[in-house]
Amino acid sequence: MNQILDIQTSQQQALLFLLGYLKQQNYRFTTITPLSHQRILSRNSNTQNKAITLRDIFGWNSAFTEADIEPVLFAVLKEQQLIHFHEHQWRSHVRVSSLDDELFIHSSFPTLAADSVFFGPDTYRFVYQLKQYLSTHPYAFKRGLELCCGTSAAAISLAKFSSEFKEMIVADLNPKALFYSQINASFAGLDNIYPVSSNLFAHLDGQFDFIFANPPYLMDADQRQYRHGGDRLDGNELAFNIVKEGIQRLNPQGCLFLYTGVAIRADGNRFLEHLKQLMTAYSNMNWCYEEIDPDVFGEELEQPAYQHIERIALVLVKLENIVELE
Repeated sequence: MNQILDIQTSQQQALLFLLGYLKQQNYRFTTITPLSHQRILSRNSNTQNKAITLRDIFGWNSAFTEADIEPVLFAVLKEQQLIHFHEHQWRSHVRVSSLDDELFIHSSFPTLAADSVFFGPDTYRFVYQLKQYLSTHPYAFKRGLELCCGTSAAAISLAKFSSEFKEMIVADLNPKALFYSQINASFAGLDNIYPVSSNLFAHLDGQFDFIFANPPYLMDADQRQYRHGGDRLDGNELAFNIVKEGIQRLNPQGCLFLYTGVAIRADGNRFLEHLKQLMTAYSNMNWCYEEIDPDVFGEELEQPAYQHIERIALVLVKLENIVELE
């Protein structure tokens, strides 16, 4: 166990060094969908004698040579096994993406491993919607919780956006997600973010002012944690459980904010139907369901699990506990 902790500590220091180096170089990279990412890689593979940049190495996850990177940085990454050698070239085990003025460590492309930590277009949309919501909300939140946190980009962005948060819990089942979350929070200079290993609320104590989540919502044949939202409700089992359990963990005037994708059948929306039925028992809750994009991840409709699905829509579910503070 001590050896594992020593390795993680060394890797953490190396990744913080990488983030600091990239920050000094004014590094910026916007992560796009996996299909679009692959298209760019295919395009770049046909470009001869192209100079390799930091964005190629740590954004596009392209192959590089030792001469393409600063010797000190190369030595640190090699020593901590954060790069690997394959077919006469090197590749990074991590990617780095930018959101606002922050940089975030996440998994390399393609994200095929079961413990991959994903960062992509949903991350940008989720953070934008959260900030829009907080900017118009009349109450200050002091204790926050991000479920299925991944890189914790949302929690970090909110903690930077609102100084009212005194404590921000970030929870995930994936140890690598919690490892990257700690690094990302440390690099952002935040000491009020606390990663916790938990299956939703199972290992979390107390009540919260603001619960927010962008959970996995696809029916993934490989059941990768960052994609698979459960077998029930057409991939929305996890999202529904967040609402069902989260209602019980809200403080008076507390809020729950869910960003998710919903698979919609020709004969209706099973997630919304279950949500309406659930909420009939909660007269103390104001809630709304809002579709913000009617059609995402259209390629999933070709998969066997989606043959009964017409589209996947992005939605927001917002719940507010209208019980007054004592």
